[in-house]
Amino acid sequence: MLYKKVMQDLRSRIDSDEFSVGETLPTEKELIAHYSVSRITIRKAIDELVKLGMVEKRQGAGTTIIGKTMVSSMLSLRSTKEYVGDPATKLEYKICEFALIEADEELAEILKINLGEKVYFIRRFKLVNDVPSVYEDSYMPMSLYPKMNVMSLEDSKYRYLEEDLGFEIDGAYQDFDAIMPTEHMCETLKLDPKKPLMQILSVGILKDGRVFEYTKITSKPETMSYRHYLKRE
Repeated sequence: MLYKKVMQDLRSRIDSDEFSVGETLPTEKELIAHYSVSRITIRKAIDELVKLGMVEKRQGAGTTIIGKTMVSSMLSLRSTKEYVGDPATKLEYKICEFALIEADEELAEILKINLGEKVYFIRRFKLVNDVPSVYEDSYMPMSLYPKMNVMSLEDSKYRYLEEDLGFEIDGAYQDFDAIMPTEHMCETLKLDPKKPLMQILSVGILKDGRVFEYTKITSKPETMSYRHYLKRE
């Protein structure tokens, strides 16, 4: 569809250095001339960008850029808040589930704990500019977090670990898996249930060697992408 092509090109331009957050897109008339398309096509393309939380229509002020696609480098471990970077971008954390469970064989092996040990299970999602963008299931050994509660995870998890608990994070082992979205993922992120997604399986390691989390991260493709530059030796 033509409006999708226009939307993708506008999105690329917004993500580039051509525009900054807070700037205004060219007028509707200018966009019509630039892309040689109808007014309806331009309006549909803009509406798609609104849904992605990238632009906002303001009465009498045109269309303002309020966010960019998050591009995550595979060369460093950072929190979502650190990826967002721009203070003008609104980031919220919503917790769906917070429970204590017993580690089964798989969890015990991944977290390097004993079978049956208590583990926190946290399911939360993140909204970027009010758009649900990241779905996250985390498993964290209770022995490391004697005072953890829901409020601890309503902000950046890494900030809580490093600033509140004084943990030193070394890094994470990350694997990728292709999955079909669950019904709850589809409801939360507004996904097509028939479209496969890429999920990151991340095992976080402290500098003393302890495993501090096992997290399954699923991102809405339109709002977050991953980029890895491979250097030829």
